[in-house]
Amino acid sequence: MTDQESLTDMVRANAERFGGAVGVRRRRGGSWVDVTTREFAGQVHDLARGLIAAGLRAGDRVALLAGSRYEWTLFDFAVWSAGCQTVPVDPAASPEEIEWILSDSGACAVVLEHSGHRETLRRMVDRLPEIGWVWQLDADGADDTDEVVPAVAELTELGAEVDDHTAHARRLAVGADAVATLVYPAGVDRPKRVELTHGELLAEVRATIAASAPMLRSGSSLLVLLPPADLAARILSIACVYTRTTLGHVPDTEHLSTDLGIFRPRVIVAGTDLLRALHASAKEKAAAEGRTRVFGAAESVAVAYGTGRRSFALRLGHAVADAVVYPKLRARFGGRCVAAITSGTPLEPELERFYRGIGIRVHALPAVSLIESPA
Repeated sequence: MTDQESLTDMVRANAERFGGAVGVRRRRGGSWVDVTTREFAGQVHDLARGLIAAGLRAGDRVALLAGSRYEWTLFDFAVWSAGCQTVPVDPAASPEEIEWILSDSGACAVVLEHSGHRETLRRMVDRLPEIGWVWQLDADGADDTDEVVPAVAELTELGAEVDDHTAHARRLAVGADAVATLVYPAGVDRPKRVELTHGELLAEVRATIAASAPMLRSGSSLLVLLPPADLAARILSIACVYTRTTLGHVPDTEHLSTDLGIFRPRVIVAGTDLLRALHASAKEKAAAEGRTRVFGAAESVAVAYGTGRRSFALRLGHAVADAVVYPKLRARFGGRCVAAITSGTPLEPELERFYRGIGIRVHALPAVSLIESPA
């Protein structure tokens, strides 16, 4: 790693060398839209120009209060390209936690997801004198008189007045030692912030890629269901950009079955509760269709097969189940999923073996050495 490296280098390099490759797929309404690495780099650049035009200076801190969605990653790289620092805020945090993070970080700008977040901010903004800019991702207003221009459109238009040379100079001025983000460990009251540099995050991204090489590579795909405020999930997202693993985000599980069926990820990043729920749902569906005994037998075979000790009879039984039952179970994950990277309470050993037996390996979200676990 050189002193001149930064997290934005990967975006530009991908656009120059593999501009036609699909780097991200974004959910828009009920469909998914491909975004090439060239298009993504262009949007990052245009958004960074908008942030500069708005008046943000190098080193300013921009809070991102939103769930897992395309614009989160877009803003993350745009903020870095403008020489600024990101402050992730979990949308599930309490108002008290949100106020503490915004106050302690000294964020001067906030990117919100919707009018509900804007209302939360309105109640505390008088106590946050540093905040000078507020942008909202969604166009929903608090009432009929409140017109909101989506943040990406507003900043892209504003950025037209900033020339490319100025924007590139701002990006190139950021080196490995520059602070990229502030992180607030979850699980403690008024957590102490951790400042992470571009170099530190890059090192963690490269370590994650080395440890997860089969899952993170060009031609693979990864769907994130965890909030980007989770540093480990965010590092995985950055690793996808680095390796050109097609990245997708799902902010909720309302249309999860459809999303999985259309996106068809090779890897999902989700809480273990989702795996428990999908297993329970499959079991209930089998019961409703009068296939309880068939499902139970296939489940027992999968659990036994997942232990790794496989007799000839077990391999034969697994082959039968893999032709009749397991494809339907894998179809609930889109049909191509081979791995799940999870957070939350560890899966019960039997359930983990079940998933391994049907062809989906479960990995715990890696611990990030850059921050200490709360006491």
